[in-house]
Amino acid sequence: MSIYLICLTNNGGLLLLTRKKGECNNVRSLQFALLLWIITHDHSFNYILQLAFSTLASLNGSHMFFKSLGVSLYTTYAESWTYLWKDFNGSITIIVCSSGVSENNIELLAELVFGAFSLFVSRDELSNSALLERLKKESKHYLPIIDAALEFCTNQLLNFSYCLLSNDNAQILQRLNEFSVRCGSLFCSLMVGQNIAVATEGWWDLHIVDRQLLQLLLYTSVNLQNDIAVYLPKKSPNIAFRFITIPVSHNSVLCIICGAEPKIRDLIDIAQNTFCNDVFVLQSIERCMPRCLPDQFDLDSNIEAIILANANTRKCVFSFNNTSNAHAKRFVGEGQPSDVLSKMFIQSLTNAFLAENQQLEHISLSDQYWYSDSHISYIKKDSNHNILCLLCMSSVPRHL
Repeated sequence: MSIYLICLTNNGGLLLLTRKKGECNNVRSLQFALLLWIITHDHSFNYILQLAFSTLASLNGSHMFFKSLGVSLYTTYAESWTYLWKDFNGSITIIVCSSGVSENNIELLAELVFGAFSLFVSRDELSNSALLERLKKESKHYLPIIDAALEFCTNQLLNFSYCLLSNDNAQILQRLNEFSVRCGSLFCSLMVGQNIAVATEGWWDLHIVDRQLLQLLLYTSVNLQNDIAVYLPKKSPNIAFRFITIPVSHNSVLCIICGAEPKIRDLIDIAQNTFCNDVFVLQSIERCMPRCLPDQFDLDSNIEAIILANANTRKCVFSFNNTSNAHAKRFVGEGQPSDVLSKMFIQSLTNAFLAENQQLEHISLSDQYWYSDSHISYIKKDSNHNILCLLCMSSVPRHL
């Protein structure tokens, strides 16, 4: 898997940042593919720092020229590469070149990169002529988020919030709702590790981009206790909120979005009073990691991994079967189970959404099967957009 990320100012083509992830050694073939694509499509593309400055300048100049003619580029393909080109707010151009990464993930990656800028710079400021200086000032805040998004892009489903299931979810959700009322915020969640254990309805109503950015901000923070002023790119791009995180157990953190009040000291007191009698409950929830399922929920030894998801709320539970025999002995030649299952899941969603968008009511996509020499994948989708995805050993009979 390889990803090149390039960000430039929209008007002047000034380079804001470049990033790469994975084995990015095939520069010559990528350059050739891009140049061939320019000739055949009358478009242009910006490239990474490994290219000579003259090549970078000519590619960017061609891009600006064709843009002046009203030519718009979204996604294109060459050999094994996918290219995404997107303008944001009329101020920033983001280009993603990827190989071996799903198109869904790179589309959301571009959104997250612009969202990382927008977390700390208002939408109005992003249109200001002093944008470059403003972004330089905030670089220490958004660069770790962009790097984390690149890291997750290759091995996670970026357009879903990762959750965990436990027998105590209902009880701890009741406590979280009590905390939400006491602190006066509709947007609260309890994070265990990198997964959401429970969250208020207001939190789930946030756009998936806002949710993911807040989780990435917590993930990249040095401390678990934070009080950070942020803009929400989708919900509130020009009015800042406070993103407050408060640890309530060894590996559990409360996340709150609120205004100027209450003070963090008061929020800490409210959190301690609300969760003081739930120490053992929190510890029980934490023991569900890393499977993200209750201990009593046993998976058959033939199942390698499982995804439970809802396409409407963008929630998913991604679990591996720790009781199965060593993955490496049975899973040969096609990557890790997480990679394979993610690809199957994304393809299933793509097929389902394509059918819905084209209103193909005569086509049923409720069940899908994928077969190979090493594994079998089964995907089922119901009318409520709940999705079950199983990755099994190839020895499992297909009729099961």
